[in-house]
Amino acid sequence: MPRFQTLHHILLGALAPALAGWITLAPPAMAQGAGDTSLASCPARQPVLRIAGVFASEAFSPHPVETVFSSTHYSRLYLTPLFGSDPWEEKVDPRYGVAEAWTLLPGAKGIEIRLRKGLTFNNGDPITAQDVAFSLEMYQSRFAEDQVSAALKGIGIKTTVIDDHNLRIDFAKGAVTFAQEFSTLVFPLYVTSAKKHGEVTQENVERFRADPLAAGPYKVASRQTQQFMILEAARKDPILGCPRYDRIEVRNMPETGTRMAQFRTGALDIIAGNRDLIAQAKSAGGQVVEKPATNMIGLYIFQTDIKESVFHDERVRKAAAHAIDHKLIADTIWKGSGVAPWGCTWPPSTEISRDNPDYMKACGTPYAYDPALSRKLLAEAGLGTSKPAIKLVYWGNYPEEGAFAEAIQPMLNSVGFNAAVEKIERVEWNRRGKNKGMANSLMFFGPGGRITSLAGSYFAYAGDMGPMEDKDVQGALARASGATTLEDYKAAVADIGQLGHDRAYAPGFFSAGSVFFVRKGIADWGLNRSTGRGSLNIVPLVADLKQ
Repeated sequence: MPRFQTLHHILLGALAPALAGWITLAPPAMAQGAGDTSLASCPARQPVLRIAGVFASEAFSPHPVETVFSSTHYSRLYLTPLFGSDPWEEKVDPRYGVAEAWTLLPGAKGIEIRLRKGLTFNNGDPITAQDVAFSLEMYQSRFAEDQVSAALKGIGIKTTVIDDHNLRIDFAKGAVTFAQEFSTLVFPLYVTSAKKHGEVTQENVERFRADPLAAGPYKVASRQTQQFMILEAARKDPILGCPRYDRIEVRNMPETGTRMAQFRTGALDIIAGNRDLIAQAKSAGGQVVEKPATNMIGLYIFQTDIKESVFHDERVRKAAAHAIDHKLIADTIWKGSGVAPWGCTWPPSTEISRDNPDYMKACGTPYAYDPALSRKLLAEAGLGTSKPAIKLVYWGNYPEEGAFAEAIQPMLNSVGFNAAVEKIERVEWNRRGKNKGMANSLMFFGPGGRITSLAGSYFAYAGDMGPMEDKDVQGALARASGATTLEDYKAAVADIGQLGHDRAYAPGFFSAGSVFFVRKGIADWGLNRSTGRGSLNIVPLVADLKQ
């Protein structure tokens, strides 16, 4: 049964006392309403923009609830979020989402939302509060990406539709960062047509994936799982304006040499770069752009509740962390460019909790490189001479990931581990996660920074992956998800960071920016301004925001 109810008898006037506290801004010219959405009213477009990167986490699914990690840079172009951010991803901005205003209820125990009038899906159907309620139901289903589903369930939401343009979401706990956490800066809640999709069933999810309904300046033309997503210009969008390209191609191309060769010949316009090849890119006439704090580089040690895993023992986790010469790695593999020390792989260095001194104390300093201490800790754990076998597991989420694996393997082996590097496919990662297959494994996939970290914390510290046996961690997570003030939220995140660092569930080394090589002639679109979760933001490049 749906988790929302419709109350047509509730009048909008009943909300009047709350309206004074609504977060709202005057909409820009292109966000006044649907108006003329035909491409005929748009300027001439460029033919194609071709992008290649290391997007191994991507299913390239057009279904809104299946978007993960770096997908925001293309999914935002054909989907419309409930809570928007400005095109440069610097802040939550109500002018760029379905919600044009909202207010938190007392104690942050809920939120009242007013929707922008005149917005439509690309088939002309209006976007209504019923569609928002349906979308929230889908994001809590078994078909949704694990992080956002776990976070919504952790908050405990109940949605009430008031009328076509107003709804209320009640929280079982407080959720003071709800709008930020579920905006395009972190984990966007894209609005899906309830009419087009139908009930949340396996059959309907697969049908919608095969024939999606867009709500943006572009539409999905074709895609292949973990291979590519191709978009085509669709309409003059009431929020983002006209598309600037007839076609956008986004491809997963993990081989650096292949990306670079096609870039040099002009077959690609934007590619995920490699710091070793910056000089070559410039010699080929390319430009170098960077997004700060894209990856948190360090170790994830999952499923520590498995008693048979050597990493069930905190001393063994710490031994692994102390074995890594992260300064050498930052200077050699990352060339010392765009890196900054950070002691937690999660929460990230970009969190709004940075202004909490306890958070900076918890995560500001990485584990010291101390191989002697690593050997001592292994000996204390009874593993001084047994050389425990561990796996360094990755599947290619950033260009340096393979080199990082090869660099830390001998470091771990030198202190007494028997580490083997194992590159797997994304589907195998999912299988292991759901079937307790991460014992004796170190991960280092480095998800990007974001302004709030609740969904990521549920993934790292709860559910299938987290230390469910650690009551302190689970308590801190519950406090973060149930915080009624921003100060309470930041204090709880500081506790999560301290526990993740001090108990070595998520020992971090440094944050690192993503580097992209850009074809000559493409103007700077402000990627370095982004505080979003993905490695690449192209909205200002591909949407004519002035229209």
